Amino acid sequence: MGRTSQKDSNPDYWKKYTNPQHVKHALIRHYLNGWLPKLGSWSGRILYFDTHAGRGAHAHGQSGSPLVAMRTLLTHKYRESVFNRCEVVFFFIEIDPDNCKALQAEIDTLGDLPKQVKCHIICEDCFTSLESLIKSMKESGSKLAPAFIFVDPYGFKIPGSILHELMSFDRVELFINVIWRELSMAIAQGESKTGMGETLNLVFNGEDWRQLIGLDFDAQADACINLMRTKIGAKWATYIRMLAKNGTTRYMLLHLTNHDAGRDLMKDCVWKVCAEGGFYARATDNPNQQYLISPEPDLRPLKRWILDKLSKGPIRWDDLLKELRAEIWRAPQLNGMIRELGRSKVIDGRKYSGRFAQTNNPELFLL
Repeated sequence: MGRTSQKDSNPDYWKKYTNPQHVKHALIRHYLNGWLPKLGSWSGRILYFDTHAGRGAHAHGQSGSPLVAMRTLLTHKYRESVFNRCEVVFFFIEIDPDNCKALQAEIDTLGDLPKQVKCHIICEDCFTSLESLIKSMKESGSKLAPAFIFVDPYGFKIPGSILHELMSFDRVELFINVIWRELSMAIAQGESKTGMGETLNLVFNGEDWRQLIGLDFDAQADACINLMRTKIGAKWATYIRMLAKNGTTRYMLLHLTNHDAGRDLMKDCVWKVCAEGGFYARATDNPNQQYLISPEPDLRPLKRWILDKLSKGPIRWDDLLKELRAEIWRAPQLNGMIRELGRSKVIDGRKYSGRFAQTNNPELFLL
């Protein structure tokens, strides 16, 4: 792996591999496992961007996000069907030249890539690079191919206007590491510290960040995510909190999409890495630990949600599934809970023929 670069703004990042890094990479792997074959079934080209690509590997050999993404494709059980229909292009952007060389060396260990796979390492500031891409696409009137863009900065200074421009393309998914503790501190200092207001204007693409001042830490985090979703222009925001040792939110991994299928897929991915529910992961967890028995999530809040909905009147099963998309639970969890409530004679269905099942779309009501 070699020495870390003296120019790297966060060299200590590569010396250890923590649970937040493990969770981040697991989410990328799970999401690409579903996203690649779905897009590969109809798109002639798929793009993957990593804005802060780094060195490619940690000091003890764990893969960085570029290698996680590439290996996910190269070992995918449907890789041949993807390759039969489309080209997959990876863009790894990294400003530090030493890191770029180390990353290239790690990629070389993968051997010769299939002809349908292209890999480009771009050694420059990521936002300068993305801004150039946006300008080029606009000037040529071109459409951006379906793209998954992983934005993983060392700080919180992410230009909101560039993310908004990227999101305006039809099939772009953004996955952003929001450095929340530092961003929350900046919001607290926004009106008093010289220059901080301008920085926050850059992050939020305007002055709406001021509405976050004075909110409770966790409530502020939720409000911040919603504000970012609105300003960037995404229909759905799915996020997981990365907790520090003291239990407070340290980072937030935020997925933004304009497509229902993208929202559903990321919810599935989050439940895979946070099997107990809650949409959070702890810094104190061991990334090498594997569950011998998968923990069972507490679905009592889902049960209360269903009963509350039905207390207002009958609802078709499919309509309840549509409303679920805005909540944290998954469709299989809802379907299972409805069947359980039906067996327990808490609810029943009408206006359907056949068995009590989602495929028959009964109108559900409380008994």
